[in-house]
Amino acid sequence: MVIGGLFLIYGVILIVAGLVGAAVNLWTGLAMAVFGGAFVIWARVKRV
Repeated sequence: MVIGGLFLIYGVILIVAGLVGAAVNLWTGLAMAVFGGAFVIWARVKRV
């Protein structure tokens, strides 16, 4: 849950940076946000 949350937060930060700057930040941010969102959803669905 923590790792997924961090990926999600950093992804959103990179998306915002990509909107005002380099496009590589946008694509990397989108990938990190999707990856982090998948981790968070997986952690919610598959409780230990």
